Amino acid sequence: MPDAAVRVLLVGEQRGDYLAVSRALAAIRTRPHQLRWCNRLDQALPRMLSSDVDIILLDVQHRDERSLALLKGATEHLCTAPIILMADDIDTDVDQSSLPDGAADYLSSTGLLDANLLSRSLRYAIERKQAVKRLAQQAQQDPLTGLPNRLLLRDRLQHALELARRHHIPLALLHINLNQFRRINDAYGIAVGDTILKVAARRLESCVRRTDTLARLGGDEFAIVLEDARSLVGVVAVAEKILETLAQPLPLPIESAEDIGITLSASLGIAMFPEAGGTADALMRNADRALQQAKQQPGSHHHFFCEDMDMRAQEQAHLEHEMRRALRRNEFELFYQPRVELESGDIVGVEALLRWRHPERGLLAPIDFIPLAEETGLIVPIGYWVIHRACRDLQQLNARGHHQLDLAINLSCRQFQDEHFVETATRLLEQSGVDLHHVEFELTETAIMLNTEQVHASMQALSRLGVSFSLDDFGTGYSSFAHIQRLPISALKIDRAFVRRLPENSDDAIIVKAMINLARNLQLRVIAEGAESLEQVQFLWENLCHQVQGYYFSPATSLEHLIDVLEHRAVASM
Repeated sequence: MPDAAVRVLLVGEQRGDYLAVSRALAAIRTRPHQLRWCNRLDQALPRMLSSDVDIILLDVQHRDERSLALLKGATEHLCTAPIILMADDIDTDVDQSSLPDGAADYLSSTGLLDANLLSRSLRYAIERKQAVKRLAQQAQQDPLTGLPNRLLLRDRLQHALELARRHHIPLALLHINLNQFRRINDAYGIAVGDTILKVAARRLESCVRRTDTLARLGGDEFAIVLEDARSLVGVVAVAEKILETLAQPLPLPIESAEDIGITLSASLGIAMFPEAGGTADALMRNADRALQQAKQQPGSHHHFFCEDMDMRAQEQAHLEHEMRRALRRNEFELFYQPRVELESGDIVGVEALLRWRHPERGLLAPIDFIPLAEETGLIVPIGYWVIHRACRDLQQLNARGHHQLDLAINLSCRQFQDEHFVETATRLLEQSGVDLHHVEFELTETAIMLNTEQVHASMQALSRLGVSFSLDDFGTGYSSFAHIQRLPISALKIDRAFVRRLPENSDDAIIVKAMINLARNLQLRVIAEGAESLEQVQFLWENLCHQVQGYYFSPATSLEHLIDVLEHRAVASM
């Protein structure tokens, strides 16, 4: 296969130089060359920094300050292509003053440009640049595994910390040590030990994301920087996956013996930013301390630097296990909070609210488990259960004669990240047999803005079934009025934080009035939640709020009690 052409960029204003270089390159038979010419010095720097250039010839005749400024600029911008200077005369002054500024070599541009000399200069400059690059890689790369070494890890950790501080998000540093590795080395030899380290490196790579950094610190120690580590449960899941993956048997051929299966165990220490330190040094030191704690236990174990965090992670991991079990054992329940139309005083709808009937802790409110369900992704199967059960309960309400009730179901932003969400939700809704014009999905502003295109497409698909949407916690997010108008939203829900201090707090009163006016101008229903007093309800009624829900009318209650309330009100109105 022929060698690819060497891409040469000539930077200079003299056409004579271009013709001379073109002739000389054409005379080189060892390898083809492709010449490009930039005769505008003010336009040269972007082309010199381009990735489609292999080598640069820079004309610095007459000691042109602009040309030397280009050389300096290219060097400061970390130009990857080697630069050869072309000068009128080769002298000591050029050699000493220009080469340290980033030039790889220099050539005389006077007289006939010799093809052999040009070829040697090009080859030398390219080979020198490649050698420097290889040395830089070797300085930051572990030669055995090909992973970043301690030096590069520190650099990337520092960069990750800067991002974490800027965006106020946590990160995790994991230190990993293979247990009893010295005994394996002693028993089977260094060659087998090196093979095990390479296999361990590949297995560790399979456990992390591309955005994370895996490095070998030396010997049998590795480290991982997990960026955007918002979930303790997620960090624990990675740690457990690492320990489980490393523990898989390693069949290694040993001379004069059958294949021997070696089983690894490992210890893992975890330091979280910001709790375990705010600098790279502090995190590395504390991750190592956590590793030493983990090594005090036999077998494979992980340990957090902060004891409190270790306990919280264990508690959350246990709670996650219990939530999975709760789904299988049908421990979740739906409660319903009525929505009252202020003009008529009738209950016109209900909001389905999830509860967990824990076998030991009793009835748990959403705040006790929904955040963890969001972090772990369990909210997706739980959300499908809610849709199925709520529609079944609406069917039961319809059978008791309550045909005009609207049913509101909360959706999580994590549910929209499930690629099968629309398909699964559609199947559950259609199989329920209820009138979908009475089903409403509630979304927060955060959910809508997280992945706008995907969420919009899902909302449009479901709205075609007859389902409506309301914007929950309105006023606490960051959606714009123009954005709201483009969505298939039929109602705005005023967050309880603004209702709580009505009508005494003048600022909240002004905000709530503005929200009600906005909703009406957009021809949307406006629903206030969290109403607990007659004064709050009176204020909302006077300002033409459509519907209210809150403890003043009823807390969230079981389906059976809701049916009793509805039928009692029906009898009372006869």
